[in-house]
Amino acid sequence: MICLIGTVLKDRYCVMERIGQGGSGSLYLARDMELGVFRAVKETSIIRKQEAKLMRFLEHPAIPKIVDYVEEEEFCYLIMEYIRGQSLGEILKNKGDFSIEETLRLGNEIAKVLEYLHSRKPAVCYGDLKPDNLMLSENGHLYLVDLGSAMLNYERKGRICEGTKGYAAPEQYQGRVSPASDIFALGKTLQILSGRRGLMFFLYPEFFWFLFRCTRKQEKYRYQNMASVRKILEKLGKRYRTVTWRKRFLESFGVMFFVTILVLLAEIMKPAEFSAAVAEVTDLYYQAERYQTDSGFSASGQKFLQAAEKKLQKLSRIDQGKEEQRYIALLLAWNAELLDEPERAALYYENLLLYDEGFRDGYGEYGMFLIRREQKGASEKLWKDYQEKEKKKLLEEGKGRNLLLWEEINEKTKKIS
Repeated sequence: MICLIGTVLKDRYCVMERIGQGGSGSLYLARDMELGVFRAVKETSIIRKQEAKLMRFLEHPAIPKIVDYVEEEEFCYLIMEYIRGQSLGEILKNKGDFSIEETLRLGNEIAKVLEYLHSRKPAVCYGDLKPDNLMLSENGHLYLVDLGSAMLNYERKGRICEGTKGYAAPEQYQGRVSPASDIFALGKTLQILSGRRGLMFFLYPEFFWFLFRCTRKQEKYRYQNMASVRKILEKLGKRYRTVTWRKRFLESFGVMFFVTILVLLAEIMKPAEFSAAVAEVTDLYYQAERYQTDSGFSASGQKFLQAAEKKLQKLSRIDQGKEEQRYIALLLAWNAELLDEPERAALYYENLLLYDEGFRDGYGEYGMFLIRREQKGASEKLWKDYQEKEKKKLLEEGKGRNLLLWEEINEKTKKIS
């Protein structure tokens, strides 16, 4: 690559300085001597000539406009709208993580422009999504930049991976790119923007599961199109704008929470029989999710939850270790709560503590269930029982998230009274 500084392209664009460097070429700042405005000049190989020309026909508010095109010897140059601002990567370094609300808003905007690219004929696969390739202008407008560096693959095979390690989907290392690859990179990007907080799973379980599904290694397990991704991001954005963190926690018992637990449980348990059974239960929760509303599940959704309970009952009869039996007992209780059968849920919790008295976290799970059901008296009684066992050192070590929250609520109640 030849340094262009001082060069005048097309007797019009005076290249002033290099402002970026990518795998496929450099990015320069130039001055349009006819109009007196700044332009960005993207240098790329002449091999990409057809792809570069096609970029001129893309029109979207989040894509910098390409105003001219120049060919010289082995290179071609895209003359683009110059965006004043910072990349999301720079903002992360200078200011730290984005809030969940900011992350979802940005994610929605990114999904819109990727949905536009994927809808072109032929489809345009960006292929290198990451914070450094997302520019936030001085007026707060988000742009997807560096499109001249290629990422137009039309699902072709045999290409060298041009994505960035940590963001590129596994199939890109096999020379194959598809819209699902951009979904993977979007999940990784939002994960980085939000800071991968340890509490995300507990405070934002739906977002946690969204990222988990976006970044599955196998394409078939990811979301199938960017339109679905965008709709979920819009839904999550509305949800997290209207509830407090405590309310989020107490209302976080939804289908995706159980699916996540089941997937993690399947990873722990290697036997094929158990993993296959877990997969069947997971599929039932996927089906039930389609019938979930803010007020609960429709009759169709409840049928899938009832089928899931039968599968979980069958799983409980398979010979396993204590840890796995505890998970299944808790899943049965949570499933009953989803079915709006609090008496059945309470019975599962009570049986769990009856036959597994040393299970410390079981008290936290049951206690938070009673808090959610506004059964203050029962919660206080359970708290006394828990404290007695604690004094006698009858409980095992370790404290889970619900136990810590339940302890916090009881300590505050004690201070008030």
